[in-house]
Amino acid sequence: MLQSPLALIRRLPPTVQVLIVGTFVNRAGSFIVPFLTLVLRREFHLDEHTVALLVAGYGAGSLCSILVGGVLTDRLGRRRSLLLSLSGSGVAAILLGMAPDISVFLPLLLCFGFLADLYRPASSAIVADLLPSSQRAIGFAALRMATNLGFAIGMTTGGLVADWSWRALFVGDGLTTCAFAAIVLAKVPETRPALAPGAEAVVGPSPWSDGLYLLLMSASVLFGITFFADFTILPLTVTMAAGYASVVYGALVGFNGLLIALFEVPITEAVSGFRRMRVAALGALLAALGFAINGLSLHWTGFLAGVVLWTLGEILAMPQMSSLVADWAPPASRGRYLSVYTATWSLGMAVHAPLLLPLYAALGDAAFWPVVGLLTLPAGAAFLYVDRVGDRPERLLGRTAG
Repeated sequence: MLQSPLALIRRLPPTVQVLIVGTFVNRAGSFIVPFLTLVLRREFHLDEHTVALLVAGYGAGSLCSILVGGVLTDRLGRRRSLLLSLSGSGVAAILLGMAPDISVFLPLLLCFGFLADLYRPASSAIVADLLPSSQRAIGFAALRMATNLGFAIGMTTGGLVADWSWRALFVGDGLTTCAFAAIVLAKVPETRPALAPGAEAVVGPSPWSDGLYLLLMSASVLFGITFFADFTILPLTVTMAAGYASVVYGALVGFNGLLIALFEVPITEAVSGFRRMRVAALGALLAALGFAINGLSLHWTGFLAGVVLWTLGEILAMPQMSSLVADWAPPASRGRYLSVYTATWSLGMAVHAPLLLPLYAALGDAAFWPVVGLLTLPAGAAFLYVDRVGDRPERLLGRTAG
């Protein structure tokens, strides 16, 4: 029987619980990114081409921010990196809401884009620092639950505020981010593992020279490319091919978030006795099936079944991947290893549209979605290979007892 997610979260260390609460507060006020295109078009009257370039530039800045955040996490520490990112991006967001014109808005947007995601490797590293290997997957699942719940609330609230005042939207984002910074300042200590005396200048090995790790990251990029098709191409299938109103697609995506919030933490705990990369491979298989059936019937029941399958695949795979990365990484390089893993999802989001949209146009719904399912399967095969040759106690430099 599945346990309550709140009961499982209460078993985590107090600092991790605080981090989960702070993540929820921050994500509940994440208004800028979802409504950025609307503000640039409606308030600053920029053309579509300019808006596309700015949004792409923001995405590239976010990717760089995550990678730099991993280096800062290992060198400055978790707490300092969190405070730099959250306080800096919070202030930048408030200033964005006060910008008098586009000439002031754009430099602030670039600053915000760089600072906003610096904290993500530090947040993941704290979970890895404080939890033993046996509980890391649950910790990462709890962070994802907070992110999804907060984002759902943020989208609903932001939609109401956007038509009233875009400036209030940006200021609200900044205030919730600053609130997270205040929580970190008051309640989150430094968790970076202590180095041996005289070893303060030692820098751990680079993830870019770790062959097996890079194979896992390649699988993660592939999984991300196919996963994001449900957020870019599925709305076209639901509304244009099947003829449903946009609210149907919105309800399907909302159901995805609800399933994650209710079941990811309990399911992650329930499968904790199984080999994690086999669980992740099963997740990739279920996601592939969920993608494949999207184009078969073009009926809402088929779309709903697809959502259930690929959400279950997401629930099974993602906490296990995060847990393995935390165990695989040398402690002195933990921030960089986790940042590269996080960046694979940003990369998948960035490249999936130019890769998959032409394929969708060429194949049509009935053929496209099964092809997406097939493209997901090599990721599952890579997970099984890592399970066989890599996920062994003697190779896990960051593994801890428990």
